[in-house]
Amino acid sequence: MRMRAHLAVLAMVVVLAGCSSGSAQPGDADMTLGAPPSSARASDDPIPPVRNPRNLTAIQPCLLVMPAQLDTNRIDQPGTPKNVPGNTGCEWTDKARTREFALFVDIGNDVLGNVYSQRNNIPVFEVTEVGGLPAIRTKDDVDGTSCYYRVAVSDNQTLIVRYTSLRPSREDPCAPAKQFTETVISNLPPLNG
Repeated sequence: MRMRAHLAVLAMVVVLAGCSSGSAQPGDADMTLGAPPSSARASDDPIPPVRNPRNLTAIQPCLLVMPAQLDTNRIDQPGTPKNVPGNTGCEWTDKARTREFALFVDIGNDVLGNVYSQRNNIPVFEVTEVGGLPAIRTKDDVDGTSCYYRVAVSDNQTLIVRYTSLRPSREDPCAPAKQFTETVISNLPPLNG
């Protein structure tokens, strides 16, 4: 019975995500994979603790990347606010529609812990580090054109970045995803308190 209740809640979340105002893309709900907040990480936790925490709430998501940094990432269009249930975000693309970056801010959930618990169901999965912060890199499809980085910028703030190559030719989407994630992290102020 308990499993049915979990499946019903999961189905409702998926339906609500699809019905939310506007502009969620396929895979946007997969970006968060949030879980209830947890206390300090145990010493045997495969995800290291956050050192030098950053503040994701100080700046609106579409302002987290400067125009010159967008140029460096070959983005020539302004960001468009995007939200999935419970998470604010922004999406950027170029005029030619060859690449797309999206980022979301998750506050209060143990996103990395939850994604780690699902690692056996994720085709490409790696615990890593980006900008000196603990991160998980994933792809929903080994040959897919989207790559995700989820980065714990503090104990209860997670930066979630997705890069999607919209080109017909294959490119490794994880290299631009990592570069963009590093750019965003470099712009985050320290978390005080």
